[in-house]
Amino acid sequence: MVTFNKIRGGAVLMALVALVAALLTACGSDSDDSSSSAAPAAEQGALPATITHKFGSTEVTAVPKRVVSLGYTDQDALLALGVVPVTVRNWDGMTTTKGAAVGAWATDLLKGQKPEIYNAEEIDPEAIAAMKPDLIVAVYSGIDKDTYDALSKIAPVIAQKADYADYEQPWDVTTEEIGAAVGQPKKAAELVAGVKKKITDLGAAHPNWKGKTVSVATYDGSALSAFSAADPRTQFFTALGFAPNTQVDQAAGDKFYATLSLEEARKLDTDVIVWDQLSYAPKGKQTILDQSALANLPAVKDNHSVYLEGELEKAFGWQTVLSLGYVVDNIGTPLAQAAG
Repeated sequence: MVTFNKIRGGAVLMALVALVAALLTACGSDSDDSSSSAAPAAEQGALPATITHKFGSTEVTAVPKRVVSLGYTDQDALLALGVVPVTVRNWDGMTTTKGAAVGAWATDLLKGQKPEIYNAEEIDPEAIAAMKPDLIVAVYSGIDKDTYDALSKIAPVIAQKADYADYEQPWDVTTEEIGAAVGQPKKAAELVAGVKKKITDLGAAHPNWKGKTVSVATYDGSALSAFSAADPRTQFFTALGFAPNTQVDQAAGDKFYATLSLEEARKLDTDVIVWDQLSYAPKGKQTILDQSALANLPAVKDNHSVYLEGELEKAFGWQTVLSLGYVVDNIGTPLAQAAG
């Protein structure tokens, strides 16, 4: 099972009535205009900015001071840019600490603040309006057009680019899109370049990885899945020089993952297998080893597997400008042991 809580059903959409808009206008005159942090100044000439996305374009005219982050991992790009959002979207199991707004890799960037965690399964525009945002970041959210239209009545909204399916926009594109929206495109580009260099340096330090095949898979004790080459998790390893599993790509079709039966486990017969999302397996790594169809795979039997657990698992799942630095710092040793 891909316990990927961004695979969520379509939101139950609520249109905003005129009264809500009127109330929101009234709220704008209240004395409570505090923001979550001192918003960093915009780079020279960066604002106003027009952000293009799958629903069209959004104009951001001034530095946002109350940012609501509705993408499940969008807060990382904001924090990397010095913007602490007033609200973040809950992703079940998104960190090893229950109720945490960010992972360990980003805690210091909260500057001691505690963003509200929006726990609703579906986005309620009226609830978002009550947060009085001046920018809504919904890049990694999977929102549809109706939700976008409702939210746009509250504040400028940015969503994923039209070139990507829901949840498939790469972290670098997301970082630069959010950077442009908060008036910091140059800093965003620098952050992206820094992380890419770390990834490149790790791959360069292990030239023997180049061309070796890799599968990124999950097994929770009942369902077996693997991520396709379209998913950022597999792309992380291809950036290190590994080759994706073409059998998984064929099984996935136009989805970012393939669901496999245990009888199809041989499709994971690659040089290296990375086992992800082990926190959802009853006994973690042991769940893999106890299943004979998986334990007998050469990459498992011969210790050519990497088992992602704890904060490393979470950081890898997030695939952001902040979490990937943490992954690079912590995955090198187990990956080298598995890949040789």
